[in-house]
Amino acid sequence: MGIMSLGNTRSGTREWVFQRITNLAICLWGVVIIGLVLNVDTATFADWQNLFAPMWFKIYSSVTLLMVCLNSVLAGWQIGTDYIKPKGINTLYMAVVKLGSVAYAAFGLYILWWM
Repeated sequence: MGIMSLGNTRSGTREWVFQRITNLAICLWGVVIIGLVLNVDTATFADWQNLFAPMWFKIYSSVTLLMVCLNSVLAGWQIGTDYIKPKGINTLYMAVVKLGSVAYAAFGLYILWWM
């Protein structure tokens, strides 16, 4: 059930590397956004819109958002397999995790691109 699985085969190494790469990308995005926010003179709504307006930032934020969502599904799967043993509860838990991640991605992409 892992993110990086193809068919029935899983690789813990690939999942570990995927998590590290996504964590690095998320941290870099955080550094970029902090740098951009510190360079804003005022804090009006128009300034925030202009901060997120450049195409490169929208694409970078979208890719990072999708990485966050995939990372959350992988982390949820790891938590579910470690701590939730009953099959029915684990299935329900994973459905909630996946639905939450999809909703987070959908709302985030909507806010980035259409607001």
